[in-house]
Amino acid sequence: MTFRYCRPAAFIALLAACGDDGTRDTAATGSQPSTAPTSLTDATTGPTTGGEPTGTAQTTDPGTTTGGPTSAPTTTDGPGTTDGPGTTDGPGTTTGGEDCLPPDALILLDRTQSMHRTPDGQTPVDAPAYASSKWALAISAIETLTAAPQDDTVRFGLELWPRDPGGGACVTLAERIEQNKTATNPLCEAGEVVLGPALGNGAAIADLIDPATTLLCNTTPTGEALITAGEYLAANKEPGREQYAILVTDGADWDLSCPEPSPLAAVQDLAEQGVKTFIVGFNGEEAMLGATEYLNDLACAGRTAKGFPGPCVPTADGFVAVDGANIPVYLQADNADELGAALKSVAGQLCCGCDKTCDAPEVLFALDRTLSMHRTPDGETPVDAPNYASSKWSQAIDAIEQVVGGGLDTDLRFGLELWPRDPGGGLCITLAERILDTKQATNPMCQDAEILVPPALASGAAIAQAVDPLTTLICNTTPTGTALETASTWLVSNAVPGREQYVVLVTDGADWDLSCPDPSPLLVTQKLAAAGIRTYVVGFFGAEAQAGAVQFLNDVACAGQTAKDFEANCVQMGSGYQAQNPDSMVPLYLQAGNGELPQTLGTVAEQILQYCVPG
Repeated sequence: MTFRYCRPAAFIALLAACGDDGTRDTAATGSQPSTAPTSLTDATTGPTTGGEPTGTAQTTDPGTTTGGPTSAPTTTDGPGTTDGPGTTDGPGTTTGGEDCLPPDALILLDRTQSMHRTPDGQTPVDAPAYASSKWALAISAIETLTAAPQDDTVRFGLELWPRDPGGGACVTLAERIEQNKTATNPLCEAGEVVLGPALGNGAAIADLIDPATTLLCNTTPTGEALITAGEYLAANKEPGREQYAILVTDGADWDLSCPEPSPLAAVQDLAEQGVKTFIVGFNGEEAMLGATEYLNDLACAGRTAKGFPGPCVPTADGFVAVDGANIPVYLQADNADELGAALKSVAGQLCCGCDKTCDAPEVLFALDRTLSMHRTPDGETPVDAPNYASSKWSQAIDAIEQVVGGGLDTDLRFGLELWPRDPGGGLCITLAERILDTKQATNPMCQDAEILVPPALASGAAIAQAVDPLTTLICNTTPTGTALETASTWLVSNAVPGREQYVVLVTDGADWDLSCPDPSPLLVTQKLAAAGIRTYVVGFFGAEAQAGAVQFLNDVACAGQTAKDFEANCVQMGSGYQAQNPDSMVPLYLQAGNGELPQTLGTVAEQILQYCVPG
């Protein structure tokens, strides 16, 4: 993959060269890092793809899900909307180099009658243009997506579905809203490709569609529309040119008016012929009618679900969403801004001869503040008073501050969670009080976490101000599962279409199974993955590793879709992944020893940023 964005790698080298800023005593942290990963090769995470040549689209049989363990699915092209650390290739692999071929991107625009409403299901009142209607919003966003100069790097085409048979059978937006006029076109007709994919098509697409004059038609033949797209793309396939379908729909009514042919099977068939399908859907009222699960299935089948393959499971026919998934992993849009962001995220991945772009991802550090963090990484009691810079607590805070304060907070939306939360009243204790054994923590057991700094750009200074090894208190018991639930709640509630989200769990892995085994950290991490959120696991080795932390953290890394050599080391069990060998003492998570945490966390940032240039 050709990628010209090299800042993260340079940042890793900077961390190794300059270390601490001198304001804290670091003499006791030991020697320079010797085993921490220094490159993506040294710490490969997630399901890797082997790096297919630019412009090549390959598919593999995703296999069959049974009641027992299933090997991690091979995702040759990697995730679509995410292209996160789980892959080495994705739609953005045509972004650079002289040999890339601009991809075909056929937009499938839902012109059904339910598109006359607003995204929240209301009848528009903003006559005469009715710009608040889903129909007007969709057309405006598509015109923006396909306009120059974007149409110089992507071969956009347009399909409208169902087709308009003419003769006044379909109706205008105004007729539908003002007169409640119903279209009389034949039921469940196929789509029509009104403009084939080609460079420079932006103006032609704008000429072809207008909210006021382009007609709306009856029934919702989503499956027929996808089959039309597949047939057209297959007939016009060129060797070495990638092809994509972009389905823009509200998801309404497909299962009532035109359940056959199955839209899911049609998207799976597109994937089999090497075509990925992006799903851009309006939420609102349609989500209440089951559209979320339906559109999640399509996004998984199209291999473009957020965090793919995390929220998806393989079947004999292709991928589907995990059972009960009700959090959108397709590109959800409730308004004009969200629809524009969703389509922009697609465009950033498809362009040829340009840097792949993305909305700056959210990276939430979930920092273990439990009492065992007072020790050194090898399990000893620190003796380097008064700062105790050799403690895991000091090293963790210093490492996070180095990463977020090194300029990367202009490209990544860093946030900080501490767990368990400090209830106040002097119940938690300082690092010195713990080491000198002058006071015991008496906070309530197994409390939830607290997000001190929500993920945001330019948050490095706020994070540095929020924590200090000497004054930020450490607390009793180890509620790892509750900490991950707190992270999940915030990230899901604040998700933005097309913006990737990550949790970075920084922990020594100690005691979770004794003091706070419920909720299960493994199950909560699988829940995060089902929402398209990847979880990096960064653990300290040493004394804690001998207490079973390696096996625990390996399971969580597999569940979070970031384990080393994911496909070989992780298996699917039920609705998520866990380590294939539960007894292995070989770390699959990112392991950090004495003085190595800054470099390890920097590697995480490198892996996230290598797949896009925020912008």
